[in-house]
Amino acid sequence: MRRMPAPQAWWLIWVAAGACIFSCGLILGLASIGDPQGARWFGQIMARPFGGLERVSILIVGVDATQGKGLADTIIATVISPRTGEIAGLSIPRDSRVEIPRLGVRKINEAHSFGGRPRTLEAVELLLGMPFDYYVEVDVAGVANLVDAVGGVDIDVEKRMYYRDRSQNLLIDLQPGFQHLNGEQAVGYIRFRHDARGDLGRIQRQRTFIRAAVRQVLAPENIRHLSKLAGVFVETVDTNLTVKDVLALKGILEDVGADAIHIETLPGHPRTVHGQSLLELDAREVQQTVNRALFGQGLAVTVLNGTSINGLAARTASLLEERGCHIVDVGNAQHKTQRTVVIDHRGQTTRAERVASWLGRGVISVAPDGDTAADVTVIVGPDMSSIVP
Repeated sequence: MRRMPAPQAWWLIWVAAGACIFSCGLILGLASIGDPQGARWFGQIMARPFGGLERVSILIVGVDATQGKGLADTIIATVISPRTGEIAGLSIPRDSRVEIPRLGVRKINEAHSFGGRPRTLEAVELLLGMPFDYYVEVDVAGVANLVDAVGGVDIDVEKRMYYRDRSQNLLIDLQPGFQHLNGEQAVGYIRFRHDARGDLGRIQRQRTFIRAAVRQVLAPENIRHLSKLAGVFVETVDTNLTVKDVLALKGILEDVGADAIHIETLPGHPRTVHGQSLLELDAREVQQTVNRALFGQGLAVTVLNGTSINGLAARTASLLEERGCHIVDVGNAQHKTQRTVVIDHRGQTTRAERVASWLGRGVISVAPDGDTAADVTVIVGPDMSSIVP
């Protein structure tokens, strides 16, 4: 009769699972993953990841729990395709003005204060018009412990950041430059929003942090932090993901790397209502963004002219617009090219191959870049002159 692993072995699996989801850059981490008793663990390990779904939606919620149930100050809708390895995220600004079920029109971050995660899920599903298969929630204060557990993260702090709030016992004091941040410093980096860009700047820093965390957790030397991660994850994170799901996420991340994680921000229009600064959302614009950013409908494309032929990039962009592409930018390439090149920024060749098929040509290249708004960049060569008028 085959012996079951000792309890210590289960702890290693548990910790590895936690490390994986953290590496997913889901700022917010992973929750207690069920009962560590043999029967349940065995069932989780034997089950297909994500129940065999081809496309998985996960809502990531970061809570500032200084008062009551807390405000959901970080909300990220994530869609993962286990088969292709594509990872897409959509950040919802905390000041977005939305309909919250049984509460009325309010800032979306208030949903958690009145009904916890269930009410937040309802509000986001209503806003985006999509259900979520899984959730991940963590108190932002726990992020510091998670970062310390993996030995800190490397961040290039873009500017001087200083802010003190004595009522919250909060001090953010960071100098500019590339540096290794501990947990407290990393939390300050992702919470800072006291500049001209406000919450939008903070969302951009969260993306930077996510990729830094992915690189840190996937580093081979991080095996020494696994025992510490076990207790930290159990104490700080809540999720309905299973061990099998998390191990699958780890595999995806190892394949695509940190730079392929693409997170956009839901667009809105700032306005003031009754003295409150809010972000007004347009329902049509929200749905278009969801379809493009999370479900790959209507690729975002940058078109650059790699020739001396005036207007060739603009004409190529018009051709792609007819195919339903969203043209992010049209300009000149830094270097000339003899053949049209199609670059995929999402870690896979799927999108670039689709664009190349529409153009009828194109050398496929992959250059992961989660920060660019474009899914694909086309550098137009002279071979396009016979295709576009």
